[in-house]
Amino acid sequence: MVTIEKALNNNVVIGRDEFEEVVLIGRGIGFGKNQGDTIDSVDAEKIYKLEGQQDTSRYQTLLTMADEMLFQSTLEAIELIDDMTSAKINNRILLSLTDHLLFSMKRMEEGMDIANPFVNETKALYPKEYRIAEAVVDMFDQKYGMRLPEAEVGFIALHVHSSIYNRSLTDMNRLSEVVHQAITMIEHGLDTTVDQTTIQYDRFVRHISFCVQRVMNGESMPVQEHFDAMLKAEYPVCYNIAVKIMKMIQNKLQRKVYDSEVVYLTMHIQHFKYYSE
Repeated sequence: MVTIEKALNNNVVIGRDEFEEVVLIGRGIGFGKNQGDTIDSVDAEKIYKLEGQQDTSRYQTLLTMADEMLFQSTLEAIELIDDMTSAKINNRILLSLTDHLLFSMKRMEEGMDIANPFVNETKALYPKEYRIAEAVVDMFDQKYGMRLPEAEVGFIALHVHSSIYNRSLTDMNRLSEVVHQAITMIEHGLDTTVDQTTIQYDRFVRHISFCVQRVMNGESMPVQEHFDAMLKAEYPVCYNIAVKIMKMIQNKLQRKVYDSEVVYLTMHIQHFKYYSE
């Protein structure tokens, strides 16, 4: 049984079971209910659990900072995310997305700019999650008449990916930063501007993503010494850029990056050089 702490509306209630704070969603589940009433959790269509005292305290604080419309809209956004992915989303999205959207709306109301330097990298790394985030922003636009900027689409996409794959936002931001810095190094080294709408860019971003995963897992690609020597002689500029990117990744992650990565990075960089000429 769940003891009701607050009924947001006829379909959403916040309460506590024997162990933890929960948010229950179900048609008519909050109708006529008051604080202290009890309901059976089996009557709920969806249950979101707040894990631990820290999450519970944070969510209770958020409840005092925003109106019910925002909380209802956030719950609808989570339902939309759930509907648009076949994967199970993590309960923590209830807290993280509520927290994020609350302060995003406040910043917009106060006329503060929202900057996201890695939005292009996020779009390339997580295209499905980015499309879901665009749908969430469209929903908020319809409800509030307030269009969240593209920077917010990128941030929401990270929350979506994090909730599906249980990856920390810190790790995801680090990957976006690695991709961004790698592209900057390529543009500087080749004296060109990388077109981020091309298939070459998408392939490079995917490669960097897999490279970072290999580094974090302590894995390496097969060593190709002959191919390495050939690329070094044939494409010295691209090879040197690849070495610098490899060292940058190693510094960012504080993990060893195997020399075999240089071969694959050089080939990608050569593609950028070829298409820029």
